[in-house]
Amino acid sequence: MSDLKSITALETLISDIAGSHESAAVKNDIEIAGTALSLLVTAIVPNLAPSVDVSAIDTALADTFNGLIELRAATSSSAPTITTQSVVGGTGDGTGV
Repeated sequence: MSDLKSITALETLISDIAGSHESAAVKNDIEIAGTALSLLVTAIVPNLAPSVDVSAIDTALADTFNGLIELRAATSSSAPTITTQSVVGGTGDGTGV
C-alpha cells in the first residue's frame, strides 16, 4: 500500500491550522512524522488484525480530516458577531420579574 490518504489529509489539516505561524522546519517535521506514521500503520495493522480493511479505514479517515478542513474554512471566513443586551429592571434571575 502506498502512503495513506488519511495521513496526508491529517498533515494538511495540521498545516492549515498552524497557518502562517508554521516555519519550514515545522512543515518538514510534520511530513516526516506523517511518513513514519503511514509506514508504521501499513506494516503493523494488517499483522495485528488481518481482517481489518486498512484501505477502507484510510479512506474514511481522509474524508473526515478533509471535512474538518472544509468546516474550518467555512467557519473562519464568516464568524458571526455576538452582541449582548442589558435588561432594564427585573431581578436578574432569568424570570423577568
